[in-house]
Amino acid sequence: MRNMRHKNQARENQTLVLALLRSQQLFMRAMVSAFRSAGLTAPQWDALETLSNKGPLSINDLMRLTLSTSGNLDVVVKNLVQAGWVEKSVDETDRRARVLLLTAAGRQKVAEFLPLHNQALEQIFGGLSVQDKRQTIKTLNHLRKKLPQP
Repeated sequence: MRNMRHKNQARENQTLVLALLRSQQLFMRAMVSAFRSAGLTAPQWDALETLSNKGPLSINDLMRLTLSTSGNLDVVVKNLVQAGWVEKSVDETDRRARVLLLTAAGRQKVAEFLPLHNQALEQIFGGLSVQDKRQTIKTLNHLRKKLPQP
């Protein structure tokens, strides 16, 4: 009996992982045209949106908040700086560190893309009730708290 319960639990865990991964992959596929239309990638939008909401951040803080790797974030930041949407400055408290902040063009890019982003999200999530959305958020947040934090 115990072995059967263990097998069922393992199967449920595996099914949950597959459901999460496939949902994330399908979500990104659904969003790719919105990002492309704005000349953005998902990681670029994540960085722009985070800087827009949080204000200037160190590279390490941005990496932590966006769950990026240092190698990937380096490329994203380089491209955002080249596009003129983000600038690097020296951290006043630690001259060795760099702070990232949105430029006026970066704030404009966020303002232009946000309505398109929200429209794409509405197409994806429009069929869900408010209650379903809130329950999903609650469940995912509960799961996230159980995962090791970087």
